[in-house]
Amino acid sequence: MCTDDWCDCSTGCKHKDVICIDDSACTTNSCNPSSGCSISTVTCDDDDACTEDDCEPYSGCTHTKRDCNDWNACTVDDCDRYMGCTNVPYECEWKDACHPVTCDRYNGCMYTTVECDDWNKCTEDSCDPYSEKENPCEFEEIVCDDDDECTDDSCCPSAGCIFSDNSANCMSPDKCHEAHCDKYDGCVITDISDKCNYADKCYEYSCDEDIGCVAILIICNDHDACTDDDCDEYTGCVHTTKEDTNMDKCLIYYCDKETGVSYSHLDCDDDDKCTIDDCDYYTGCTHTPVDCNDKNKCTEDSCDKYDGCQYEKVVCGDEDACTSDYCCSVNGCQYTEISCDDNNECTIDDCDKYDGCSNLPKDCYDGDACTTETCCPERGCIYTQVNCCDLNACTEDTCDKYSGCHYDEIECNDSNKCTQDFCDPFTGCHFVTNECLCDDLNECTNDKCDPFSGCINIQIDCNDNDEDTYDTCAPAAGCIHTPVGEGY
Repeated sequence: MCTDDWCDCSTGCKHKDVICIDDSACTTNSCNPSSGCSISTVTCDDDDACTEDDCEPYSGCTHTKRDCNDWNACTVDDCDRYMGCTNVPYECEWKDACHPVTCDRYNGCMYTTVECDDWNKCTEDSCDPYSEKENPCEFEEIVCDDDDECTDDSCCPSAGCIFSDNSANCMSPDKCHEAHCDKYDGCVITDISDKCNYADKCYEYSCDEDIGCVAILIICNDHDACTDDDCDEYTGCVHTTKEDTNMDKCLIYYCDKETGVSYSHLDCDDDDKCTIDDCDYYTGCTHTPVDCNDKNKCTEDSCDKYDGCQYEKVVCGDEDACTSDYCCSVNGCQYTEISCDDNNECTIDDCDKYDGCSNLPKDCYDGDACTTETCCPERGCIYTQVNCCDLNACTEDTCDKYSGCHYDEIECNDSNKCTQDFCDPFTGCHFVTNECLCDDLNECTNDKCDPFSGCINIQIDCNDNDEDTYDTCAPAAGCIHTPVGEGY
């Protein structure tokens, strides 16, 4: 019953195994020859108390992890594969005596802080974390000292430290002393006589115990008729020399300590015949230069302080052979450039200030081997191109400016292996096709030429497909078909 049986006319009996399938991953299938297909349920037990075992028809056995959460934050939830879920009470960590701990099933470990406030502002409250007493709080009386000699220090339980100002008890004994309270030294009495020295230097200052500061005006007379006496508040007495207030620069100022200011006339003679001496009210002595100009550019005008105006004739010589020199009374020396042009383009015309004109032959050499140089007086240098043609069609004619004419043989190659390439001096390159080029004089080959490979000689096939002949090939005659039995 575990095979499908049938008979084929050409091959005989056929037997095909039966496949037992119920499309469920939760069963196993087998076939019994006597009863046929049978189905057994799959066992999904994985021997693990921490999983829930089941079977899905499409995917087979499943092992889902068991949830051991007892929703109690005070237990440690775990699972043992042999015993199943375990929920062990959790022991909260102890911090210190100031933070006692309890466990809440919803929030877990909870720490509270011990409140040590005794509502007394005259004590410093704290908690001893290492205390073994039932109440770990400690209360220490505070010291109310602000390190200030100008206050009275005390403490009130409701308000804390109180610092009362006692500086009003510190008073000075007279008008030349000042009293103040210093936080470190207490009541300090200071002599303030120096404060009576004000910035105004025109008074003498002192201090009276009953009145206080006293100022007496200073008299600044130096008994000198040549000074103005005054007092400056920043520098004190000032004795300023009397200035010359007269605007006439032709008077000389003088002052005597006993009699005061006087004036005398200024002497402006400079003993120079090249100046006109005078005195100006605003500027004083003036020495105007004498004008010695004779309006003649061909004289050099000067003045001698002892003899007066002098006139010396100008010599117009520029020591230059390239100019003609002369003098004009209106414009002075004139230097006209001479012409050295000889009207010849084959000379270089120049002028030397010492030797005069020169006309040197011009060098027409241009350093080019491809030109010939000549010179024409009317046109100058002429450069004619060299003719490098050698009348040979098999050379390429060029000219190099340094070495002259060059003749390079041309290459007659048409890149065709089926032609014979050569060059004719008159007509140039030739490419000749030779019909006999690839003939190997062998009747047993087909001869041809490929432009890229050259000659190709392919063996011919002499098979006449006749079993009664023996086929051979002779180089002179070609294919030979000899009847079998003749000559062999």
